[in-house]
Amino acid sequence: MTAEERLAELKAADTRRQTRRREALKQKGMTQQNVWLKPSVKAVIDQAIQNGRFRSRTEAIEWALASAFEEKSA
Repeated sequence: MTAEERLAELKAADTRRQTRRREALKQKGMTQQNVWLKPSVKAVIDQAIQNGRFRSRTEAIEWALASAFEEKSA
């Protein structure tokens, strides 16, 4: 197998994995939204990830949106 064939095989496997993940999230009722961030906001999020507060940007953004928009239960 050539390097090009192996790369194509890896890309195809990655595409299949991403498709399965997206389908699983859709089954949970989740939707995908694209968000444009200012560099300063991205830097703060990345710092929080580096400090261990969040595992990913997705987790950090989801937390921020939930904190801003979900009603607080007393």
